[in-house]
Amino acid sequence: MKTDRRSFLLPLLLVLVSASGAVSAQASPPAWEQLTPAQREALVAPVRDRWNSAPPEQRQRMLRHGERWQAMTPEQREQARTGMRRFDGMSAEQREQARALFAKMRGMTPEQRGELRKQWGSMNSEQRRQWIRDNPPPQRDRD
Repeated sequence: MKTDRRSFLLPLLLVLVSASGAVSAQASPPAWEQLTPAQREALVAPVRDRWNSAPPEQRQRMLRHGERWQAMTPEQREQARTGMRRFDGMSAEQREQARALFAKMRGMTPEQRGELRKQWGSMNSEQRRQWIRDNPPPQRDRD
């Protein structure tokens, strides 16, 4: 499925990418209006189920993510997809490192982030593990 045709679904949850298997088998997927009611339901059902089973705080986060996704330019959406694919390809240790670095860099100035990148690049594996122990990623509140 082409990303521009499914981008309006992603605001609710990025999980729709995996839920779109029924439509993605076609070479050129139809527009939303051309989907049958059953196909639309197959795409929306996982989102509805996840929404209904989520606590209020998670629903609020899901809504904020969807609104933020809608506000992105096509280029920003592609960057986000690239980052998600990259993150999916990481080992558990690399993901933990990425989460810790992201959390730490979030409150830094660009100069401070550059310095941390430089410092990180000069560390060996054990030094990086120690840095992660000293700067653990925040607890994940996802399922």
